[in-house]
Amino acid sequence: MTYFSLEFSILMMAFFAIYWLFYDNYKIQNILILTFSYLIYFLINPYFALILFVYTFFIHYFSLLIFVRKKRYVFMTCIAFVILNLCFFKYFSSLKTSFDSMMEFFGLDFIDLDVLFPMGISFYTFASITYLLEVYKKRRLESFLNLALFLSFFPTLLSGPIMRSSFFFEQSHRKREFKNENLIITLLIFGIVKKVLIANYLGNYAEHILDFPQSYNFIQLLSAIYAYAIQIYCDFSGYIDLVCAFALMLGFNLPPNFNMPYLSKNLKEFWSRWHISLSTFIRDYIYIPLGGNKKGKARTILNLLIAFILSGIWHGNTLTFLIWGLLHGIGVAFLHILALTKINLQKIPALGRFLTFQFVCFTWIFFYYNKSLDDAMEYFKACYNNFSHIPSYQDIYILTSFAVIFLIYPLFINFRAYCVKILDLTPFLLKPFIITFILLLIFTFMPDGIPNFIYSSF
Repeated sequence: MTYFSLEFSILMMAFFAIYWLFYDNYKIQNILILTFSYLIYFLINPYFALILFVYTFFIHYFSLLIFVRKKRYVFMTCIAFVILNLCFFKYFSSLKTSFDSMMEFFGLDFIDLDVLFPMGISFYTFASITYLLEVYKKRRLESFLNLALFLSFFPTLLSGPIMRSSFFFEQSHRKREFKNENLIITLLIFGIVKKVLIANYLGNYAEHILDFPQSYNFIQLLSAIYAYAIQIYCDFSGYIDLVCAFALMLGFNLPPNFNMPYLSKNLKEFWSRWHISLSTFIRDYIYIPLGGNKKGKARTILNLLIAFILSGIWHGNTLTFLIWGLLHGIGVAFLHILALTKINLQKIPALGRFLTFQFVCFTWIFFYYNKSLDDAMEYFKACYNNFSHIPSYQDIYILTSFAVIFLIYPLFINFRAYCVKILDLTPFLLKPFIITFILLLIFTFMPDGIPNFIYSSF
């Protein structure tokens, strides 16, 4: 089941109607959200729901232990178990051969253990870390049901954004109102357009070229990586738009996760606009605890590299993900060094934006070819070997279209606010016809099938 399936739409509408019957009792609403979240997760895979329940049980008792003992080593031990649990599920498939050899050595080769990576485990693991830290520092303890609600909250369960426990519980412990109807409609339409139309069409285009790079000329290879850059943004930000709409329908706000990242004038700004909940999590829970920028320039650069490398291998345990994170770390570290000179690209924002976008697209190559470094190298070899191949007019038109998109992109800064304002001014009786017409256009021109969200595998 996906959030675009007919089954989910029917369940969501039924749940929405029941949920607001209890508008004056947020405790019953919380129980309804908890039940619905586990139902959705169970329908995706019962095994995933069981893992989440057991995980919540351990986090609850970890929090009780931290609350009672009040010792730093107790807190750090609990955090270590949480991280080891994530690593076990995330990297078991890569370690299975070694595990089987160890079982054979001890005469236990009859044990054939296979572990499936649960969807969303990274996001609810990070959420649980924010909760354990809240218990340790601010002595704020929640009941098992409230914790279960937080970790299983279906809008953020599968692919984030990462929600801090204090941010969530502040909203879950108060009466809610249904409002922002036009913003909800706008977010739903934005999410569908980004994923169903833009991301899927660009994904189909990029995939054909990037999977067989030696068969295409340099212009096509360049266009393909630009297409992938837009695809991954629309895919993930489209998902965020969708779940933000779901949360608003329940009276909750989610933290921002994207802010037009390809407008960034440098790489540091890019990471303040891209996957904001992850980048701020890494800043607050890795970079700053390591010392941040308070221990000298050399230590600052080292802390940056560690933070970005961990960000890379969080996405996957392959060498290409590590390189992807390392390159971004080197890029941000270079900006720190550049700040010590008189060179200031901020005075030429268009150039800074262009260079940042090119760097990000270059590093997306290692993100796309995430299984093998050899595949990534094949792309670069193809760019070199096929550089002299004469492109067709169609290839030039496609590359030109990406250049035009890059130039007009800044015009969409307030586009969502404008759409909400237009809906505010639209008569109520006319809105259903406009929305129906837009949805008909989308479903008429959408490609066949809806692939999973790219970030659902992380």
